[in-house]
Amino acid sequence: MPLSLSEKRLAKDASPEGETVMVKRQVTVKTVVTDAFRERAKTELGQEVAQIDNQLNQLQAAYQQTLQQLEQLSAQGQNVLPQRQQLEQQAGAEQQKLTLLKEEVSKQLGTLDTVSNGTPVITGLLDSWVGLNIGDNIYEKVRDTVILVTDGVITAIDKA
Repeated sequence: MPLSLSEKRLAKDASPEGETVMVKRQVTVKTVVTDAFRERAKTELGQEVAQIDNQLNQLQAAYQQTLQQLEQLSAQGQNVLPQRQQLEQQAGAEQQKLTLLKEEVSKQLGTLDTVSNGTPVITGLLDSWVGLNIGDNIYEKVRDTVILVTDGVITAIDKA
């Protein structure tokens, strides 16, 4: 992936030889569990479950509508078997994906009360750019960085 103009400016002449390579690395975000975090997470996860339920209902409604259209075409003498099989396959795959997502979110919601306050939990992954220069220790430069957050405020940034 080519570097943007601003990334090229950052990379220019950063080492004595003028060679810097900008690479992405992962940054892990860990949030310290507090009562405020727990309540916010419960609300957000509950909303996510409701949204998934809504998507499942919309999928079912769209499936039924398309199925009715195919039945009308079939009544007119058209062969709709391939379209019906494709519809069932696509709808089934999407329903399975949404059901698995709902189970995962519900599981996260259920475990919120089992985690004690003060325990850091992984709440996300971010990408960060780092410049590599000749002579750098690549393992030190690209290893994961952890951002520790308490009640929405960054409290530490550490190398993993």
